[in-house]
Amino acid sequence: MFRIWSFLFCLVALESNAQSYQPAPVTRVQVYQPTWESLDKRPVPQWYQDAKFGIFIHWGVYSVPAFRTKGQYAEWYENGLNTGDSVTIAYHKKKYGSLTYYQLADQFKAELFDPEEWAKLIEQSGARYVVLTSKHHDGFALWPSKEASRDWGFPWNSVDAGPHRDLVGDLFKALRKTSVHPGLYYSLYEWYNPIWLKDHKRYVAEHEWPQMKDVINTYKPEVFWTDGEWDESAETWKSKEFLTWLYNESPVGDEVVTYDRWGAGIRFKHGGVFTPEYQPNISFADHYWEESRGMGYSYGYNRNEDVWDYNTAQSMILQLVDKVSGGGNFLLDIGPDADGKIPPIMEERLAQIGEWMKDNSEAIYNTVRWRVPNQEGNGEKACYFTYNPKENNLYAILPKWPGEEFVIKDLQLVSGAYAMLLGTNETLNTEQRGKDLVIKFPAYNPKSIKHESAYVIKLAYTGAFAANPTVSTSYPGSSLKPLVTITVKDNSEVRYTLDGSRPHEGSTLYKRPFTSGQSTTLKVRSFRAGALPSNLEEVPLTVFSYLPAAKVASLQKGLKVAKYEVIASSVNDLAKVAPVKETVSAMPSVNDLTRADNAGLSYTGYILIPTDGLYLYYLSADDGAVLSIDGLVVVDNDGKHANTEKIGIAALKKGPHYFRLDYIQAGSDKALKLEYSTYGVDRQELPAAAWGHE
Repeated sequence: MFRIWSFLFCLVALESNAQSYQPAPVTRVQVYQPTWESLDKRPVPQWYQDAKFGIFIHWGVYSVPAFRTKGQYAEWYENGLNTGDSVTIAYHKKKYGSLTYYQLADQFKAELFDPEEWAKLIEQSGARYVVLTSKHHDGFALWPSKEASRDWGFPWNSVDAGPHRDLVGDLFKALRKTSVHPGLYYSLYEWYNPIWLKDHKRYVAEHEWPQMKDVINTYKPEVFWTDGEWDESAETWKSKEFLTWLYNESPVGDEVVTYDRWGAGIRFKHGGVFTPEYQPNISFADHYWEESRGMGYSYGYNRNEDVWDYNTAQSMILQLVDKVSGGGNFLLDIGPDADGKIPPIMEERLAQIGEWMKDNSEAIYNTVRWRVPNQEGNGEKACYFTYNPKENNLYAILPKWPGEEFVIKDLQLVSGAYAMLLGTNETLNTEQRGKDLVIKFPAYNPKSIKHESAYVIKLAYTGAFAANPTVSTSYPGSSLKPLVTITVKDNSEVRYTLDGSRPHEGSTLYKRPFTSGQSTTLKVRSFRAGALPSNLEEVPLTVFSYLPAAKVASLQKGLKVAKYEVIASSVNDLAKVAPVKETVSAMPSVNDLTRADNAGLSYTGYILIPTDGLYLYYLSADDGAVLSIDGLVVVDNDGKHANTEKIGIAALKKGPHYFRLDYIQAGSDKALKLEYSTYGVDRQELPAAAWGHE
């Protein structure tokens, strides 16, 4: 983790009348205040950190049409009808004629819903918790919410309409007979709620807060997964106040798991568990996280998806392994149909994952991120590592059968340690080859190898390692040279090199912060007696040079903006088509888009720098964006992804500098925000006065 000055540089239960479930009385050991500083100190419950694998369930009125174009979310069907999605509109007209989306609730019958069967299947899959959509962005509630029907003005919950059944209560009652922790998803906003459309603050006070308290007090969920936060700030949602109530006063204050979706700009910054979504290359070494995704692309059931659109069981097992090796959880979604049946292909996948988990779950449950999450080989991940610190067992999980041997780099077994192949419980011979461990494999025997999805080597009684060091760099005052500070959480010795060589026990001992006079790569490692060395940390150190200001005679206010309508996976795709419109904008904003999906923007002009200095730029985008200054890429946040922030830095002389910002919006959510900070100036949005064009 890197710093620059004081900131970051681098990168229920039951039926409504049931009373059988009552959490044991608890004494609050911590009283939280309505500030992020206080709330962020609340630990993620241990049961959840040990569980690793959960099942998401998207189910509601949108399960009736169960339709969107491939690559889109079926649960956003109503939004598609109202935002000009021609394919969805044509399908609806052909299938349902003049019926409105709200009238489809009559066809959401859930007649074949068997909560006992759902709970049994989920438990057998190896999942340890469930997150059921209590209410999605359409506002339809799966419990008898009086706010839902009252504020919409017609029956709009599963007891007053459709199934005429408390779906949350019925499923929670069944889950609590199993080992699976019951939880809920809840959308903060509702696209077309009459109160929301008129007055957001009134909506929060009269609809959202009473609903959330009702569903929590009634069902006591052990997971509360919020969403739909991006249109308003945490202050409008009163998220900090709600979390204070949840942790201090609610009946689930100590055991409930919460997330980071509490307001615009909060995701990946504050809150409980961080929530990447279809972002397989994101992980967080210093904060707990969970990636969610569907078995296909959609979360809600999409009848338009074919069998080849679904991930194989092996693919999903490896995704689970990938998340756990990175120190996170995996939340895999299923989308039941309107009858209440889990589609057979989804049932099959859950059963197949469960069969693998029966023999290999000890490599998943109760584990943590090891010193390094995986090992590369031939350009791909040759194995993943998980570690059980209580048992001191290391697990190497291989996507492929290795043949006669497998080599784990930089690992030496301690006395008494041994290797075993889970699934067959065969002890494997090992030998040291220098500092690497060679594990000998028997000939492949299909009669004894039950699972071909992934092969797990258990390295018993080994794996303890010196804590990984944390490197931060700062540029004090007006210095362009980095000041390096290294910290470590245990009493390990920290050794480092600046010449490209690998640190060893005889390398330079870190004693105090130091300044690097040249751009180079710092390599750092911790060492502790009786433990393996830490992971090798490699950090680029940059000595900056000022970029000179441009000589421009005069500038007009704002930036030129070219607007595109294009299906793009990268900002580079903008260059392949002509813009549909060109104009001037006061500052970058998603409001400049000509349509909600499959669009792009390209801003050009000058950024006006008030004084010489190092400037840190924070670029958030959903989907992709790239920021360039004076022709140099400062922040690369390209590609189709959920709202993600990337950070870059530039040394700029006072005056105008050529500026370019390219942005693409693929589908669903959209976000574009550019902020900056510099020495003596806290992080903030760039004002309209910062921009100019010729």
